Amino acid sequence: MVDRTGGIGGGMDCETSNLVGQSSEISDSGCSSSSSIFNELEFAMSTSITKPAATSLPRLRVLSLFDGIGTGMYALSELKFDIEVFYASEIDEDAIKLTKHHFGDRITHLGSVTEINEDVLDKIGPINFLIGGSPCSDLSCVNPLRKGLYDPTGTGILFFDYYNIWNYLKIKSNKEKTPFYWIFENVSGMEIKNKNIISKFLNSEPYVIDSLHLSPQRRKRFFWNNLPGIDNLVDKLLHETRKKEPVLDDYLTKNLGRTANVDKIGTITTKRNCLNDGSSKDPVSQDGIKTKLYITELELIFGFTSHYTDVCDFNISKRQKLLGKAWSVPVVKNIFLLLRDIFAMKDDGIVQ
Repeated sequence: MVDRTGGIGGGMDCETSNLVGQSSEISDSGCSSSSSIFNELEFAMSTSITKPAATSLPRLRVLSLFDGIGTGMYALSELKFDIEVFYASEIDEDAIKLTKHHFGDRITHLGSVTEINEDVLDKIGPINFLIGGSPCSDLSCVNPLRKGLYDPTGTGILFFDYYNIWNYLKIKSNKEKTPFYWIFENVSGMEIKNKNIISKFLNSEPYVIDSLHLSPQRRKRFFWNNLPGIDNLVDKLLHETRKKEPVLDDYLTKNLGRTANVDKIGTITTKRNCLNDGSSKDPVSQDGIKTKLYITELELIFGFTSHYTDVCDFNISKRQKLLGKAWSVPVVKNIFLLLRDIFAMKDDGIVQ
């Protein structure tokens, strides 16, 4: 196993720009739900294959590292995958409270990723789907004080905890001849040397997917993965959705006369001031006055139901911080759908 020291758990927020595609297209110099839109792409994907009989498919056994606010469980549940077990590693107490509120004992919490060793993996196994995105604040070029991948006092080093778990599960699945699929997500605006290091360890180049093709938020991310059909998905996002991308106006509270001043907003992070920059500053007009987005509108933009973060008397600032830890739901839904003919889905799932 790769040796690592120090570090703390965390979420998945970072600010980046826009692009979709294979990351090798990015220069090596420097740093690199609209329901109708999602449903059309989802339908196109779900009707392109013949699904084997449900009884012949294994159920999902998921391990979610750096789980945040349960976006993985939320998206898989929305898609009606048949989840046998779902283990999560997260140390943010507010995020854990939120996921417990929504999912109860459907999620088994394992504590810090630094405490998940081979004994734990043997006990909870087999795992056939590993997902996660380590904290990106020490990798993002937006952070002038970033510490990179190897500083034991930073969070970038937590990637190696993901790697150790990934490597052990991969070797174990090869020996036992069981399926094993995985996703590792992180900010696309990282130094190219760090991207190359991660790619070398995971023996894979990332794809770059921006949520702006499926929502009004710009949220560009690297996705390393071994899911079948990822090339076709990226091609669909690049070419089939651009003519019908959702815009901010689709997500506003219409009965209050709110209208959008912009079509797209910037990346929502855990920092409150992210709403005060560029296109995210006062993107809405109400009664002729420019104003900010409601937190319920932000939840819809991420792809959650309205009031998803409205638990435990959390204030608006805390709810936005929790959203900053999330993946874009429509993005990961489309990625997860690549497993629809490999793992069992419930009878009322979207794949017929």
